Amino acid sequence: MLYAATIYRRTVVSALTLLACLALSGCQEDSRATKTSPQRASELADSRLDQATDGLLNTLGQARTHAGGAAIATRELRWNAPLTREDGSALAPGQIAGFRIYFRLRHQASYQVIRIDSPSVTRYALDGLPAGAYEFTITTVDNEGLESRRSEPVAVDLI
Repeated sequence: MLYAATIYRRTVVSALTLLACLALSGCQEDSRATKTSPQRASELADSRLDQATDGLLNTLGQARTHAGGAAIATRELRWNAPLTREDGSALAPGQIAGFRIYFRLRHQASYQVIRIDSPSVTRYALDGLPAGAYEFTITTVDNEGLESRRSEPVAVDLI
């Protein structure tokens, strides 16, 4: 009986030793890691960070541009000028005086207004707004000062 217990203990100890050796062999340093210069390692890390940032920006519906070699996240609203009025009648481009952008942080009740006094401007940079969860709507203003109903709200998370 004592002999069987000793063999069992040796088998368990041998198995644990084998598992420990296998686990430690997986932790060995990769031979390629020693061949990477600190500058190359920094470039690789920057590349991975850029990929992660681009993925996050794409998820949030934002884009990235490169200006002067530096990557800058661009945040802007874009829209198309309407071709018809609310009643279905035609709205010529010459009849549009501008647009109004209504925005708020989603936890706020009241909207602020940005006036666009040019019918040819159909985008607005959001770089001046602090980070937050926003809601935007837009209206069209004609030459007579009539303002359309607000568009459906668009949620934008600025990071």
